[in-house]
Amino acid sequence: MTRGKYPNEARSQAFAMIDVLEQRRPGVVERLRVDPLVELEGWDDLAVVYVDEPAGYDRCSVAGSYLHMPPTLRITVAASQRRNGFTGLHELGHHLQKTDITLGGRLFEICPHESETLEEEACDAFAAEILLPDDELRPAIGPKGPLARDVADLFERSSASREACCVWAARQLQGAGVVYLLDADGVVQFAAPHSFIPPARRSDQSGTPLIAAALESQEGHFTRDDTHLRYGNGTLSETLYGQAVWIDQHYLIAIAVRDIVPWKQLAVPRAYTGGSQSRKWQICEICNDFQSDETCESCSEPRCRDGHCGCDVAKARKERPCPQCHLRLAPSRFRPGETVCNDCA
Repeated sequence: MTRGKYPNEARSQAFAMIDVLEQRRPGVVERLRVDPLVELEGWDDLAVVYVDEPAGYDRCSVAGSYLHMPPTLRITVAASQRRNGFTGLHELGHHLQKTDITLGGRLFEICPHESETLEEEACDAFAAEILLPDDELRPAIGPKGPLARDVADLFERSSASREACCVWAARQLQGAGVVYLLDADGVVQFAAPHSFIPPARRSDQSGTPLIAAALESQEGHFTRDDTHLRYGNGTLSETLYGQAVWIDQHYLIAIAVRDIVPWKQLAVPRAYTGGSQSRKWQICEICNDFQSDETCESCSEPRCRDGHCGCDVAKARKERPCPQCHLRLAPSRFRPGETVCNDCA
């Protein structure tokens, strides 16, 4: 029920995934770095399918999904080929962790109660590590982490997607924060957290001080000491230090951090940053909302403000994807032995 909590564990898992990949296909990492989709489309033990995004299914951090039987990477078609490549590598990460016993075992060993969350974060870390090797890029940023301009420069001089650049930059933050990508309306397209709750994909940040200032100008870069993030249920994060820069006229890269601010010599910690964050980390897998103080009498799991609890999560995990309509449906919507749902059969 958590997200963005295991940056170091996810990176360690990503390196283990790369080792497994190199054992299976020596030299493949360099080929994936050049053009991931061309390389993946040539594999005979893995299918790559391009689909339209199904409505109402937004639990993954990227626009894609992985089908285990037969092994299939489903990539939602995007205008950016770089984004498609990042999604393909992210889904390849799921494939590796689903098909290698050691990798799968590491998830449960490190996070026995949140293995799915770690798997998701490891997929982002894996894709970013393939596209943006740390050793080559780390010397280009300051000791306190990247500026928003550094992230934009990284995108312009590399072949990596904006999403991959966000993941790489978030990994370099020295304190808690988020690196997020927004469209020209201030809506989040992707968010990479570092020990902080990220805003949900498609959440509107146009009314927050940092993004509102950027939207007024449509060019240049902006810094605010009193911005925040708006979450799916309308609540605001604590006050954060923020910096944003336009990549072009269509996208913004923004960084919001609690402390250890890369662009300030001294950032005074807020009075309420020292408390336990354990409750704040509880995020519903269904709607990304905060949890309330209520618990479900049936599963004893906390219930979010939209009423979801562990019962809903367990139900969602049992759902199967239909390859025809691309919806995830309950097992009762499939005839025994059929892969397509009753409506599509």
